[in-house]
Amino acid sequence: QMMAEAARLNVANGAQIIDINMGCPAKKVCKKAAGSALLKDEQLVADILRAVVDAVDIPVTLKFRTGWSAEERN
Repeated sequence: QMMAEAARLNVANGAQIIDINMGCPAKKVCKKAAGSALLKDEQLVADILRAVVDAVDIPVTLKFRTGWSAEERN
């Protein structure tokens, strides 16, 4: 719901597209269950995307990696 609210606020401030980044592999990002670490929880990814897409009437894009690591590909 936090991501959906952030998307709504950005639309209210003139955003024409919402770009979600789940591709960042930086350790400081992944330690907070963000960036590419989200790929470990496919249901959470689906929940985030559904909430954001349902919250706004503009395009939503997603940047992601092929998996959490070279050994664990989605």
